[in-house]
Amino acid sequence: MTLDLQKLAAAKLWLISTPTGQVGAESPRDLPYLAHALYALIPVASEDVQRLACDEWWRIYVNPEWLIMATVREIGEELAHICWHLLAEHAERARSQDVDRASAADWKLAADITIAHTLEPDELAPDELPTAKDHQLTPGLSAEQYFAMIGRLAASAPGETTERPADEPESSETCGSGADGIARPYELGPSSDIAAVSTFDAREIRRRVAIEYRETATRRGDQPGDALRWVESILEPTTSWEPLLTGAVRRAVGWAAGRSDFTYARPSRRASSTPGIILPGQHRPLPRIAILVDTSASVDDELLARALGEVDGVIAALGVPDTSVTVYAVDAAVQSASRVRRARDVSLAGAGGTDLRVGLRAVEAERPRPDIVIVFTDGFTPWPTTPPPGATLIAAILGRHAPDLPPTPEWAIRVECIATR
Repeated sequence: MTLDLQKLAAAKLWLISTPTGQVGAESPRDLPYLAHALYALIPVASEDVQRLACDEWWRIYVNPEWLIMATVREIGEELAHICWHLLAEHAERARSQDVDRASAADWKLAADITIAHTLEPDELAPDELPTAKDHQLTPGLSAEQYFAMIGRLAASAPGETTERPADEPESSETCGSGADGIARPYELGPSSDIAAVSTFDAREIRRRVAIEYRETATRRGDQPGDALRWVESILEPTTSWEPLLTGAVRRAVGWAAGRSDFTYARPSRRASSTPGIILPGQHRPLPRIAILVDTSASVDDELLARALGEVDGVIAALGVPDTSVTVYAVDAAVQSASRVRRARDVSLAGAGGTDLRVGLRAVEAERPRPDIVIVFTDGFTPWPTTPPPGATLIAAILGRHAPDLPPTPEWAIRVECIATR
């Protein structure tokens, strides 16, 4: 049995169109931010679902008979419901919570509660969609929080458990693997010839929807709990900066240590094959590191200490000798340059204005020149037009709020060290 694609198209238009005339229950919902997600859905006819379900590849499985009988509003409600499962990555989040067939019903309930909270302001929640109020739960929490709470309630509830088929989750009315990551027999899977949305494309769809959703939520003054957290996770991901800084330094040291040069102080291993000819051997010099510390008054001392500690740890782990590290204290001038056992032990003088160009000129004048330059600054400084010759420069930008951090040159490896507490 084929699907009535025109009716599906009408439901999508009903969701994204602006109402005209008197606004009522059947008026369009004016949700243009959902357009990218709605028109990425790939419909597949399936009599194995009661209404509408989805898989992780943005295919929606629609019962043809239900589609014929349902109103445009009912179809639109189910489409919005399914879209939010996919946008919120409920399948991937379910896996991170170790959701299996035994706990799938609890996860579905938790995820549906968050979706109901998102859809309620636009009167889009289907009648069957559970709410936090229905289950005496606090509104506005995440799916993970509801999942934990529901699991505890189920464990403490009296009564006998019932058996179910091994290949089906507890609930007979499910939203598909796009909601809990558990494949259903009727789903086509990633290797099917039927079209699918790739992981990369899904990420881009989420990003575009998140941008438009945030603008809509700001304009309406409405910020549903889990949906707003989802927007922030898409547009402002909170990645710990410590491993990023550690990784940048490790890679830079690896590049520098991989460089080799010829020397006659060490004979070549191939000298025996060319009697009478002296061939130079090769050696790999230990990488030389210069650390520039912005000592102007605007730099966060707590963040600076933590960042220097990360670099100390990397240098110690990689076996770079103490004499290969030079620390410069710089504000509007180079206040000190010293070789220290640990970068955190350096005596930092300054607290004036900021011009790191003078520090970078001092680095260029150093002989032998360093292979790696690590700059710790709040970023409010002029930069030279080119990096120090022959050196990799890592700019560790220290700050409390990411949007307030100034730009750095394209040739610098930028790591934003943002305070989280």
